[in-house]
Order: sequence, then structure tokens, then C-alpha cells
Amino acid sequence: MKKKKEPIEFRYYEIPQNFPLIALLGERWVTRYGADPMHFHNHLEIGFCYYGEGTLFLGKNQYPYKAGSITVIPKNFPHHTVGNEEGINKWEYLFVDIEKFLRELWKDRPVKANGLIERINSRAFLISSKEDPVFASVIRTILEEMRARNEFYKESVQGALASCIFQLARKNPANGIPQTGIIDDRHLQGILLVLDYIGKHYPEPLMVGKLAAISHMSETHFRRIFLEFMNLSPAEYVTLVRIEKACELLAKTDERLETIGNRVGFSSAATFNRNFKKVTGLPPRQWRNQAKNKTENLVNYNISVLKGW
Repeated sequence: MKKKKEPIEFRYYEIPQNFPLIALLGERWVTRYGADPMHFHNHLEIGFCYYGEGTLFLGKNQYPYKAGSITVIPKNFPHHTVGNEEGINKWEYLFVDIEKFLRELWKDRPVKANGLIERINSRAFLISSKEDPVFASVIRTILEEMRARNEFYKESVQGALASCIFQLARKNPANGIPQTGIIDDRHLQGILLVLDYIGKHYPEPLMVGKLAAISHMSETHFRRIFLEFMNLSPAEYVTLVRIEKACELLAKTDERLETIGNRVGFSSAATFNRNFKKVTGLPPRQWRNQAKNKTENLVNYNISVLKGW
């Protein structure tokens, strides 16, 4: 009898408008690592280990880490961290929307921006601060600027982030590094292709047959494998992505509720309202009223496909 695959969590982070990243800082990240299962995110993750030791799992590969280790993990790349038994670790994290950042930085050079995005997303890796003290210094600068939030911190962070991205691109030569983001498990490869497609086409009608074709599986097999990996049906996942996008529009625009529902792929206002309340616990209008009061802290309103951090 085949062993059932361990589900993988999708943890979604919302990046505030007009800023390219969020930082997860402080005592919340001083803990024993290892209880969380394999998971992946919707943005590039950069982690810095202040103290502790353990193992980082990147797909099917394992790497030891210790104080000063830096992780760089592209979006949609399964990973998790397991600290040594009884050991306390301290990590802090940056989640970066590199696509938006580079396309705004190089508005007049979209081809070059796309090429740089592809290079940065080409692999996940772990390095030590001793191996690359300059890169480590840039990461620490961004973390400390986000912590202190002194005058001009946003401008300082964006300058440091540009340096960080260019250094990452140097580590991933255009023709020298294979796509290690392609996981050995062909089923997981298919699921990741579907997740990427849904993220780009969520406003459109998304039939399960079409998604199954993208994954190179039969429809029946695709439904079963998707549920095993995600603990959600394909339709439930599509709904969650649409609600997440609706939350962004509700918090950042004054568009009518019906318009937002249509923009994210719901066929009627009633369907939008019903699904929104089912996912968030609030009707769209009430959610908007609360979110408008906390536009500087949109991360509080994230939707995780499973349970988030």
C-alpha cells in the first residue's frame, strides 16, 4: 500500500502597497523550529539565523545551518526548518515582491527585468555570512532599517534591496545554474505549475479539466493528488486566491463591492459575498471598514491557505 504524501502548506503574505517587502522581526521568531511541515510562499523569502543550529529542508535536499546562515528561497519552493532537539533558534525573515520591485525599477527595460527575475527565482540556497560578508551586511541593514523605522527608512530599504537583488543575480548566472526549483516529484511539479497558473489567471473561469491538463494528469488523478498536497480541492484553492485578491482591492481602493467581485472572478455579487464571508468570517463591506483603519499593517489581514505562521 502506497504511503500517503505529507501535505504541503501554502502560506500567503500580503505586501503593502507602494513598498516591496515585509519583515518578520522580534521575539516571535525566537523559538524551537521543527513543528511546521513543508510549506511554500507566494513571495521570495530571505531568512537570517542569529543563533541556533539545525537542518534546512529545500525540496528533497537537506542543509545544516547555524548562526550567520542566510536562506534564499524563491516563491512556490517547498521548504521547512528543523532545529536541533531542545535547541532554541532565532531567525528573522524578509518576504520580497521582486517582480513588482524590478518591473517598477526598470520600467523602460522590461526584458532585462524579466530576465533578472528568472535568474533570482532559479534556485533556493543557503550560504553563511562568512562566505559572503557583503551580502550578509546588506540583509542585516534591511532588517535593522525595518526594525528601527527611522526617517527615510523606506528609501534606505529600497536602495539596499536593489543591491541585494543584484548580488543574488550574480549568484545565479544566466546560463550556469539549472532550475533547481523543479522538484524531483513529478506530481509536485504538476501541482506547482497549476498554482502558478491560478495565480496569473484567477479572474478567468478555471475548469478542473483545464487545470488537470496543465498538471499533465487525468482529471480524476489531479483532483486526488491536489487534495493530498494541499488539503484543499482545486475549487477551494481557486476561491481562496480570489478572496485574497479581493482583500487587496478592498483595502487599497474605493471600488464598488460588485466591481471587485467581478474583477477577481466571481460571477455574481451574491456568490462573492457568500464566499468572502465563508473564508474571512466577515462580509466584504465590514472587512473593508476594518482594513481601511490599518493600511500600514495589511499583513494582519492575510489569508493563508492552511494556517500561516
